[in-house]
Amino acid sequence: MTLNAHLRLLADIRRASPSEPVPGRAELSEHLSQRQTEIGATALAEFAYVQQVAKTKWGSERTAHFGQVLRQHRVSQKPPRETAWGEVEALLQGLPEPWRSPIAGQIVLSKQGKGVLGRTLWSAAHTLNVIRALKRWVAFCLAQCCSMVPTGSSLDAFGHHLLADREDEPSITARSVGDYQSRILSGIGLVQPGFSSPACSFVVADWRKRADQEGAATKTGAQLVGATAIWDLGFQHIENARSSPMRGTDAARQFRNGLILAIGTALPQRARALSCLSFDSSLYLQDDETVGIRIPASMLKLPEDRKQGAPFERSIRNPRLATALKEYRQSFRPIFDDGCAVFPSIKSRNSAISEKQIGRLTGNMTEKAFGTRISIHRLRDNVATQASETMTATGRAAAALLGHRSQATVARHYDHSDGIQAAKEFGALLFSYQGAGVDLEL
Repeated sequence: MTLNAHLRLLADIRRASPSEPVPGRAELSEHLSQRQTEIGATALAEFAYVQQVAKTKWGSERTAHFGQVLRQHRVSQKPPRETAWGEVEALLQGLPEPWRSPIAGQIVLSKQGKGVLGRTLWSAAHTLNVIRALKRWVAFCLAQCCSMVPTGSSLDAFGHHLLADREDEPSITARSVGDYQSRILSGIGLVQPGFSSPACSFVVADWRKRADQEGAATKTGAQLVGATAIWDLGFQHIENARSSPMRGTDAARQFRNGLILAIGTALPQRARALSCLSFDSSLYLQDDETVGIRIPASMLKLPEDRKQGAPFERSIRNPRLATALKEYRQSFRPIFDDGCAVFPSIKSRNSAISEKQIGRLTGNMTEKAFGTRISIHRLRDNVATQASETMTATGRAAAALLGHRSQATVARHYDHSDGIQAAKEFGALLFSYQGAGVDLEL
């Protein structure tokens, strides 16, 4: 009986001794391409079985490149995601025609990133939110047969209208009403030059006062599990990846997800900043215990006219994290593709996951482990709270860790110290941030 290429490869592997060379990446890729031409997608399942047999012969470390080859042939290169400004420009078409031109001019000015006297630059995210708020305002005005130029009474009525829809949209709170109203006034000020209304400003201030009295509806005490617990959960995922019987996509994904939690704790920045991390450009393995970070100002939460400024730079001294990153880059990261993104996409080669996906993954992992969903932003609360409890610099330390100039901001939004130190035992792990003078004991 004549053996096909798949059966011949299996026979060769089974006959080989553990000391013989493992088939190389180029040879395996050529083999899989040929089989895909012959039998289509079934070749991928065939090759996954070949990897299992090879792993039994040579071990998971020496056969990790089988997983790289399989992913290369399974996942195609997808077109790049639409940029934030692209989404803005598409959504702009839904506004009344007379409003489009002035907002388009603001978009052009803001995209250039250069300040103009008397003009405030808008970020893509803020512009998107303004357009969404204006669209909702237009729909309300048409339904109520009222002028699209807001008055104090119509803007307040709009706020009550939003709250009335809470059954269908539970995320609407007094705070989000105030945000909607403020964005509407920003947009109207652009499309109606000279517009000014003390009554409208009073209404916005009134709704925001209500929001302060209500507190943050999206934050609960159950979400404060402590930075140490989240750090340990990250390394639990990393250890599970290391002990996986197969060095394939699943193990690589688990290692990556563990690093999201570990890095998110060591570097308590927002998801957008984490999404841009890339080896040798924004994240550097300086030595066996130090990780260098250099995040462009454009990826930080800053006023738009400061996003061309100096990057955020830190050095994280932590042997455990540095060792994990080195191992990930050498043995697990290449399974995704040949790129440098620290958090690569599982669905598209040579692409990083989005900030939204980082948030979803963080929430999924923490919800499964702790029974409560902790977002990347809420992770910052955990770091700030633990820093305030365990470090002598207290509020100053938390402010430095989170990148806030004001200790009051940290105290108001992030520090919820209520006895975490008394409830949990801490390890001897230290984080040092060069230049910030901050050590966080986890």
